Amino acid sequence: MFKVLIADDNYEDRDLLKMEIKQALESEDTEIKFYEAPSIKKTLELLADNTFDLLTLDIEFDRLNEGIEALPEIFEKHPTLNIIVISGKLNKNEITAQLFRFTKDNVFKGKRWVRHFDVLDKKDDKKEALQRAFAFAFKQKEAADKVRDLFVLAESLLEKDELDKCKEVYGKIQDIAPGESESRENIKLLDGTVSREQVLKYMRSGDNVVASLLLGHYIEKRLKTFTRRQIGRAHATLSESLKEMTSRNKISPFKKELFSKLIRMRNKAIHKPSAINDDNVHIVFNDLKLLESKY
Repeated sequence: MFKVLIADDNYEDRDLLKMEIKQALESEDTEIKFYEAPSIKKTLELLADNTFDLLTLDIEFDRLNEGIEALPEIFEKHPTLNIIVISGKLNKNEITAQLFRFTKDNVFKGKRWVRHFDVLDKKDDKKEALQRAFAFAFKQKEAADKVRDLFVLAESLLEKDELDKCKEVYGKIQDIAPGESESRENIKLLDGTVSREQVLKYMRSGDNVVASLLLGHYIEKRLKTFTRRQIGRAHATLSESLKEMTSRNKISPFKKELFSKLIRMRNKAIHKPSAINDDNVHIVFNDLKLLESKY
């Protein structure tokens, strides 16, 4: 049985979602049981008393963003719950940027992505997102705790700069949860295969926060790789790496300025992702190319 909680104060929208879910999962041999919550209070009560496979959460109830404001508590109390946030008035990018204020420290630690999570407009075709949520709920139900532990391990290895071991852990996550988004993207990141087209694709599809975080961590990886080539090691912070390269005359004034500029862009991408745009992405990749050139 696939248990779905639809949280929306508009009964017509609740009925429409039920129809969309049934259509998206019609090829799956499973019974779907729907629960409905016309208020945030009722949503939290039902979540406390039941275990659901999916929550669809409207951003608005009695007031704008009431649904979003409830998410920190839902995230904390129900860490493996699959969630689809439904936006009726604001665009996906604006909603994702608001969510970032309490998920930014967890996105690359797996705490957001050990579940299925999506932000969709009410008018979007939800079939693919619903099918992913269904697959995640059933294929990874027993493995959810293990996946979460592996993400924590991967993060600790990343902090120690043990990149090969970290990549192996992400590979194990893919073995347990094939297609899991964040471990797949992190493998690409560690392989150095992130492209500007990939970042721009996320950005143009409305996943601005994911695009910016991917860009920020990619910049950091490339700068650490550059540092190792110059002095044989990389410091925990990029500023310390630049300081040592400068003191040892291992970086030219021009490349020092590029390195500093890329540090600022990395910080902007990680801490203010909604401020990153297409032009920033192109500038970053061009600056990295100049930094790593032989001249």
